[in-house]
Formats: sequence, structure tokens, C-alpha cells
Amino acid sequence: MIQDFKFAFRQLIKTPGFTTIAILTLAIAIGVNSAVFALVNGVILRPVVPLRPAEVVNVFTARQGAAHDYRPFSYNEFSALRENNDVFTDVGAMAFALAGIGRDEGMRRSFVFLTSSNFFSLMGVKPVVGRFYNEAECRPDANVPVVVASYAYWKKLGGRTDLIGKPLTVNGQTYTLIGVTPDGFSGGNALLAPDLWLPLGVYVQLGSAFSDTSGKMELSAPKNYTLNLIARMRPGLTIEATKARLPALAKRLTAIQPPDSTGARELQIQTPSRFSISTSPSDDGPVGLIGTLLLAMAAAVLLIACLNLANLLVARGHARQRELAIRSTLGGGRGRLTRQLLTEGLLLAFAGGTVALFLSQWATDTLAASLRPVLPVAVNLPDLDLDWRVLVGTVACSLIATLVFGVWPAWSLTGRAAATDLKRRINEDARRFGSMKVGNALVIGQVALSVLLLACGGLFLMSAISTATADPGFRLEGGLLVEIDPSLAGYDETRSRQSELALVDNREICRDSRISEVPIRRA
Repeated sequence: MIQDFKFAFRQLIKTPGFTTIAILTLAIAIGVNSAVFALVNGVILRPVVPLRPAEVVNVFTARQGAAHDYRPFSYNEFSALRENNDVFTDVGAMAFALAGIGRDEGMRRSFVFLTSSNFFSLMGVKPVVGRFYNEAECRPDANVPVVVASYAYWKKLGGRTDLIGKPLTVNGQTYTLIGVTPDGFSGGNALLAPDLWLPLGVYVQLGSAFSDTSGKMELSAPKNYTLNLIARMRPGLTIEATKARLPALAKRLTAIQPPDSTGARELQIQTPSRFSISTSPSDDGPVGLIGTLLLAMAAAVLLIACLNLANLLVARGHARQRELAIRSTLGGGRGRLTRQLLTEGLLLAFAGGTVALFLSQWATDTLAASLRPVLPVAVNLPDLDLDWRVLVGTVACSLIATLVFGVWPAWSLTGRAAATDLKRRINEDARRFGSMKVGNALVIGQVALSVLLLACGGLFLMSAISTATADPGFRLEGGLLVEIDPSLAGYDETRSRQSELALVDNREICRDSRISEVPIRRA
């Protein structure tokens, strides 16, 4: 085998032009596939729960009956479900809030997550530096001003360990940074990742991002339904087995409902959705299909490149037909000659895959840089790192490429490598009825796949142009998309509404410098 590699290496060195074209063609195709796979892997395939993700489920509550009115949980319901039971080993709570991070000109509005103290341990993560908040800091109305930063936001601050214990301004109030979450941890959602994590004990100061009662009700109020729950099933339990035990657990919720509540409650569970924070069970929609289509298109590019290289190998094989015939006459069997040609293809695939790793890193960075500006501010695009899954995918592409553009040409060429070929000098009939059939089939395959990709790309381009030039029914020229939150400037509800009404009436409201410093971006 070593002798085959040495001979294959010498053969490729003798034809630098062919070798360079083959490696670059394969590297570009594999690099594109690796970049697309890195995107699909980071958004769809990579687990969002670091520790035994199959055990973690989202918990939902609905009113029994035909209406099935879903809603979040109250703190009392969370406490009841967290008590000892034979269904879950632990139950964590999470609320979503909007907050102004920083001060003065540097203030920006962002999502923050408020969680129970056991949330991080339930998810199986430990702080990179510092600590997470404890049970006392998460009790209702504890109001202990501590905050945990995401890894990405910590890096924006400088990524220094001495930042732990330093003050951080949230909604104009001073909090103490006590810890940092691990790199890539988003809290059970692939796209929506907060900059900061805060204990439930400061809920009154922040409220909920999706409730009209923010700041008006205490967290422990019986009708303050604001918490999303996530739980870890007991080891050995499947989702179906867990569902069978939920009715008994749901009785706890019914027993603690306020007197004026109507209808008994029921519990439902679902594998965590990667892209939803809904209070009712929901799937990930067409994201999986989109990822599959992206991978299919990238695979088509790779297949076209493989067919192109197979055609090159067939053409190169004609020039080596005399060599193959001599080797066959001297005792080289068809299997031995095929192995030699496959070894050359494997070397090309290895070299192309190696170059593809560098190209894919560049392509991945370019892809991420082009996507981030068009995504909503609240959406976090995970780091598209070339982790082991992407590396395995790249190696798999290289091996598949070897089989696709190596086996068929090698088997076809060696089929005619006999002593009679040496006598015929590969005459015109042999070229017409021999391996040129293979070449014709390869060309047909390339043309068919290329037309398919061109048609898909043309339809996409036409749809994009049609959408961009469509009349939306209103004027876009000179428009600005402005987001303001007067509460971050210390305004109460009455004054905030006055400012918003003034904005609608096109009045001059920017005389107050604190409001004029909100971020403005063009539509």
C-alpha cells in the first residue's frame, strides 16, 4: 500500500497542471459544503442543552377542555412542580425581559433572561469565571443586584477575569457582575441568546418583555403568569412514559389555583424547540427543511465537481492507456490496477480536503458576516466554528468524492488494460466504444446538475428581485426605523405615553437629550 502511495505521488508530481486544477476544483466544492454544513450544524444540529439533552423537556400548562388555553406559569405553580415527584429530577424557571444595558451614549436595549437559581445546573453548565446566583438571590423580591454575563458579552467587555465584582448598569441601576456563562451557551434556544442573566429576585425591577403588567405585580402574586418552565426527566423515563405520569402532577396546579380561576389545569411536555419561546407547544417550522435544501444544493455543487474530476481522470487515463496495458501484460490484475488509480484519487481527495479546510474557514466567516447585519437585533447567530462535526463532514465529503470520481473511471479504464490494447495502440474504435461512454455519461451528469442549480438560482433571484421591487403600499424613501424606550431615561408610564404620542404626532421630542440618544437605524 505504501508503494502505491509513493507511485501515485510521483505520478501526480509529473503532471502539476492537472494536479493543481483537480485539487482546487475539489477544494472549492468541499469548502462550500463545509461552510454550509457549519451553518446547518450551528443552527440546527448542535445540541442547545450541553448535558444529556434527551432528558430535558419544556413544560406547558393548559386549561382542560376544548379551548386548551395555554399560558405561562406563576411562581407558586413553579414551586409546586419543583417539589419532590416521580416525574422530574429538577424543574427550572425562566422569564424574558427587555433592559437597557450600559449608560448614557453607550446604552442599548437588549433581551435579558431572568432564571431560577437551579437553571444552570439543570442545563449542565458551570461558570467560566466567577459564580452563578444562588437560591437566596432568586427568592421573590430579594432584589439582590447581581448579574451573570454571557460569554460573548464578557468578551465585548474585554474578557478579563478582573471584571468579576465590577459594576454593570442595567436600566440605570448598578448591578455586580458575578459570573460568566460558557462559550456558546444560549439557554435552550439556538438563536435567541441574552447578553445578561439575572436572578428571579429582581423581577419587580425588570418585569416581563411580553406582559402589560410589567412592574405592577410581584413575582409571587398568584395571577402573575410569567414563567416558562424547563425540566429534566428522571433517568430511564421516555417522553411517552413521562406524559402518562403528568395528570397526577397536574393536580397540584389545580389545587393551588386562585378561587376565581375556572377550569382544572393539565400539563404537557415537549422536546425543547430550538427557535421558539412560545408558552404553547410548537415545532421549529420549516427551518429543518431549509437546512436540508441548503445541504442538498451544496451537495449538488460537490457532485458537479466530482463529475468534472472524473471526466479529467478519464481523459488522463487515455494518455496512460499504454502504461496500463503494459502493467496488465506484466501480471497486474484488474483489481491491482484499480487500486493504484484509486490511490491517486485518494491523494487528490486528501489534498483537496486539506485546502478545503482553509477555504471553509474563510467561507464560514464570510457567511456569518453577511448574515448578522440582516438578522433582527434580538436574534443571535451561533458561532459557526469548524467543530468535530464539520471536520467529520469534510472528511466524509473527501471520501465520497474519491468514490464518485475515482471508482467508476478506474474500473472503466482498467477493463481495457490488456495486451491487445498495446497492439491496437488504443485505436479510434476503442476510444469510441470504450471509456468515452463513461466520459459522455459524466458530461451529461454535469450538464443536468448545472442546469438544475441554474434554474433554482434563477427562480430565487427572480423572487428576490420581485420582492425588492414590489410596491409595499407606503413610501420607504427617507424613512427611519426608530426604537425608543423612555423608561430607560427614567420616565414614568404617564410621561412615556406622552412622549410616544408626541412622536406619532410628529412633534419635536428630541429636545430632551436623554431621549435623543436612543439608537436609530435606517429602514
